[in-house]
Amino acid sequence: MRSLLLTSLLLLTGLLQVRGETDSTTLFIIDRIILNGNKITHPRIILRELKFSEGDTLTGATLPEALQKSRENIFNTSLFNVVELDTALLSFAPIHLAVTVNVIERWYIWPIPYIEFPNRNINAWLETWDFSRLTYGLNFKFFNARGRNETLTLLLHLGFNQQYGFTYQTPYINKQQTWGFGFGGDYDRNRSLITGTTGNKSNYLDTASGSLQQRIHGFAEGYFRPSLYGYHTFSLAFDYYHFADTLLKIPGYLTDSTNDQSFITLYYKYKLDHRDVRYYPLQGYYFDLELTKQGFSGHPVDLFSIQSTFRKYWKFAERWFLAAGVTAKWSWPEEQPFYLQHGIGYGRDLIRGFEYYSINGSWFGLVKTNLKFALVKPRILKLSFIHTPKFGILPLGLFLNLFADAGYVHNSVPLVKQDNPLVNNLLAGYGISIDLVTYYDIVLDLNFAMNSLGEPGIYIHFIAPI
Repeated sequence: MRSLLLTSLLLLTGLLQVRGETDSTTLFIIDRIILNGNKITHPRIILRELKFSEGDTLTGATLPEALQKSRENIFNTSLFNVVELDTALLSFAPIHLAVTVNVIERWYIWPIPYIEFPNRNINAWLETWDFSRLTYGLNFKFFNARGRNETLTLLLHLGFNQQYGFTYQTPYINKQQTWGFGFGGDYDRNRSLITGTTGNKSNYLDTASGSLQQRIHGFAEGYFRPSLYGYHTFSLAFDYYHFADTLLKIPGYLTDSTNDQSFITLYYKYKLDHRDVRYYPLQGYYFDLELTKQGFSGHPVDLFSIQSTFRKYWKFAERWFLAAGVTAKWSWPEEQPFYLQHGIGYGRDLIRGFEYYSINGSWFGLVKTNLKFALVKPRILKLSFIHTPKFGILPLGLFLNLFADAGYVHNSVPLVKQDNPLVNNLLAGYGISIDLVTYYDIVLDLNFAMNSLGEPGIYIHFIAPI
């Protein structure tokens, strides 16, 4: 007879109490593991994420956590809409269990519409609503190719800026499933560029014909995952740039006056990921360390950077959660070409309330905090009018957040300091937001923020804030 984990443990607890034994010290033998619902996904991809194997022995104290963590690991592959682990008691004295992994696979082939704002983010673009400078196209993604969690992406971006390319990634190539690799390349052609900042606002340069900048990029990378939660990435990339004469006249955009530049990038990243749900975590922690070397001594490009992030997530009451994150980046030399320089205001490295600003420098520190209340606790809704489980299963969660962020960017270049007063100053933002979490890892964050300049604003984001 098959039952849910809780039912099995209650039954076992009752039997053990009759015998006068304690549940926490009782041994459970995993007799068999049964997979159900993986019509496309290869079994070894699922088994790789389990914290136990057939024949393993767990105690009553460690079994529930092992089952829960295994469920989270499988779900975090982003291959399944639903993951459930059931247990069945096969025999008693000794206690043998069968564990059944039930999954509902996602839809894996996606022609995803693509829109790129010429600004750093959608909030900066909403200041102008200039549709003429949009880039549009398709990202054709084939997830879980051959059922081995391989991903093939084809890029076709048209409009004001153009990009054509592809990437291929496979997480495992050896029997032990510890090594994987990826490679890809793309061609970019830009008619619009951010060429600098004044007043910490982006300066845009457009051309009616031709291009301001062209880039050819290629990379190859290897992945090493020796444990369930530790990841290593090694990457070698090549970039070739052709710059229009106009860009050579802009102070700080380049560090020399040549139209053509090429360089090699060496990159390493270590990631330790213990989050419960990676795209919107509520419990656990995350740490990474990134080392990047672009170019070499004596070349126009010669940069080195170290960046590290730590995030922690707590559940301290039934519907209450707390999150905090710290990010720091150091890069050398102090004076860097603008087209390769980033600080606060890009991607997740953002002080909420400063979405309209770019704050560039050679190093920065950023702290983000969130107090979260679940208005609608994460749940699974079944849509009866949609008959396929790939779309008829709707994950849903709604959260109210109070947040406060702070950051500091250092820049010692005289021209930059003079024109951008937010560098070398402690900045802060705070406010309230609503997060909607739903289908296929979608997060919609709508926040009202006030920054330390006294400016209020309403902003939109499509990733978890921390």
